[in-house]
Amino acid sequence: MAETKCEIVVWSFVHFYVIITLLLTYFKEVGGANYHYGVLAAESSSENKNFCIMYLEDFLPLPTVKQRKDYRPLLDQSDREFCDTPPPEHHSSFEGKVVLVRISNCSVVTQAQVVQNLGGAGLLVNIPVENMSAVEGDSSLAQNINITVALISDGSVSQLENLSADVRVLLFVPDLFNIDISLFIIWVVAVFTVAVGSYWSGLVRRSLYLKETTKLPSTEIEHQGKPQTPRESEESSMRISPILVAVFVLCMGAMLLLLNFFFDYLVYFIISLFVLASTISLYSCLEPCVKRLSIGTCRLPPVNILCFKGALQVYQVVVFLFAAALAVFWVIIRNESYSWILQDILGTAFNINMLKSVRLPNLKICTLLLILLFLYDIFFVFVTPFLTVFFSLQKGESIMVKVATGGSSQEMLPMVLRVPHFNFDPMSVCYKQYSLLGFGDILAPGLLVAYCHGYDLLVGNRRVYFITTAVCYGLGLIITFVGLYLMTTPQPALLYLVPVTLIPPLLLGLVRKELTLIWNGYKRADNAENERDSANPPVEIVEPVTPVTNSEERKPVLSGEGTSEHAEYKNLLHS
Repeated sequence: MAETKCEIVVWSFVHFYVIITLLLTYFKEVGGANYHYGVLAAESSSENKNFCIMYLEDFLPLPTVKQRKDYRPLLDQSDREFCDTPPPEHHSSFEGKVVLVRISNCSVVTQAQVVQNLGGAGLLVNIPVENMSAVEGDSSLAQNINITVALISDGSVSQLENLSADVRVLLFVPDLFNIDISLFIIWVVAVFTVAVGSYWSGLVRRSLYLKETTKLPSTEIEHQGKPQTPRESEESSMRISPILVAVFVLCMGAMLLLLNFFFDYLVYFIISLFVLASTISLYSCLEPCVKRLSIGTCRLPPVNILCFKGALQVYQVVVFLFAAALAVFWVIIRNESYSWILQDILGTAFNINMLKSVRLPNLKICTLLLILLFLYDIFFVFVTPFLTVFFSLQKGESIMVKVATGGSSQEMLPMVLRVPHFNFDPMSVCYKQYSLLGFGDILAPGLLVAYCHGYDLLVGNRRVYFITTAVCYGLGLIITFVGLYLMTTPQPALLYLVPVTLIPPLLLGLVRKELTLIWNGYKRADNAENERDSANPPVEIVEPVTPVTNSEERKPVLSGEGTSEHAEYKNLLHS
């Protein structure tokens, strides 16, 4: 019966995902003006430069190939209201030229009609960047316009005016597919982070579980010299309830809203937290590796500073100072063009440490967390542009995109992987300076992969769930990048990553008849016995109890023990 319920959950989620995808496609078609990005190629006697433009497809299509003969002189008319036809003596000055005007009280269609009547070759409308997505054309009137029409931001116009007076321009849309190497670098870093963090997490979970069930000292449960040293206070899995997961996601949404309104102040608080967390994380990742080298193992005199009390080894102090120095150095150079390298190193260490430390108890909690974050990501990327018009001057603005890119601020949140674009695509002028992937797009699916690895190690599945989810995560990122290319707008990565990583282990559990076990997770022996004791009150025993020897220690008890397919659990401690 339990497996039937889980199967219903799987297929319900599949249907839900299909419906969400169709709704988002509908919103994209009906929301706002039907515009696309293009390139304005400008050349003068002194230099050549490309600018990003947006063109309305209701007008004449832009050429896809840049040819010398298609360049036209630029005529600046942005100092006047260009809604009426100028006096006849000025008509000849418009012949065959691209006219630059500013947005006026009249519509873009009206301005285009005036330029066409004057013999102009194209219209370039100067408009503030925050209002570009709000401009709409009239399809019925635009059919009579036989010139190219495009929008250009005021910032680009300022740079355009710095060129010499003999500027010639060409409006075009490159019809080329260019591979952005930055996305490949992000893919490698993200997959590496999830694989390493999840692998490490599984080893720590198994070590802690064996310690909890066998009561052996931590030195006796080290496995093949792996670099993990569980602390006494750690548990094999965190005790997390569905309510706690929901509260956590709500807090994330509240924090994102606060960042939207108070970004200029909170960004420095986030940077401070990142420095502290990345220092601890980098130390946590490097210390076990350096420990294996057996260098600097002599102990320093005991110290009692704040919450720390004890004696440190020399290598521990050196590793911590190195980690702190890197984090502080990043703060100093964070606005330099090369700072992304150090930020990604610190971010990778942070994510690996989080995956190693945060161990979810079962697939049920993993599923709930991923579904809530799935909805959270969609809402703040796709839905908020329809709501920001009520409390923001910028219509069509996504809160998630604004916070991730820093908006108009000179600062950016460090909680992302960022890599500059390494291609020669003319359309790159329309991209953000960096390709970004948020830490949440690594940690949320990564926690699922980490749980699957821990489950594999405890039940002897030869890492079948771990390999499946890790491979699916890599495929999900590729699908995300394809969606980014096809949609030409920022995408919520969890829209693709959640179903691609969550559905396969559920289906795999159904096929292997393990869904109930992986869904509910495994439990410590004492917890399992307490549950049985509460269901069956103990009966008074009058016979003497035979002492239990070390060879008869209690075996690990997992959910579903006793079924035929899990009989091998009895030999877990001897494997």
